[in-house]
Amino acid sequence: MKYRIDLVGNKYSYKHGESFTRLHNIWALIKQRCANPKAENYPNYGGRGITICPEWTNDYITFRDWALNNGYAKGLQINRIDNDGNYEPSNCNWVTILENNRNQTKTKLTLMKANEIRELYKTGNCTQQELAEKYNVPQGNISLIVNNKIWKDE
Repeated sequence: MKYRIDLVGNKYSYKHGESFTRLHNIWALIKQRCANPKAENYPNYGGRGITICPEWTNDYITFRDWALNNGYAKGLQINRIDNDGNYEPSNCNWVTILENNRNQTKTKLTLMKANEIRELYKTGNCTQQELAEKYNVPQGNISLIVNNKIWKDE
């Protein structure tokens, strides 16, 4: 990391001018959830042993350069390919919000299962509540699926 020195010899971090950008915010939030036990999402990340690689931890510019060279675009979110793996170049990519939501640990359904739910519901042999119990998801999710509000073919 580059530093600048003031007239009295104190060392300051190099200013990159991107502290209020979306990409900088993504980087800062990754650091928070992996390293700050007081952060709201720490139990799901740092608390599970998820870390951020040393190259990114203290160097936003390295993270930014990786992001820009690996598909970052406005509207995309960072994704860990292996949900139990760390934030590091070999385990991260950029995906849409829909793709990222499907990759969460709490997600219990796949598009294939959603289509199966639709087919079972169409037969008239299963209620939404019965399907919710069978697939271990809230009945509201079943309603959204059978009404094509979520888990639609893209």
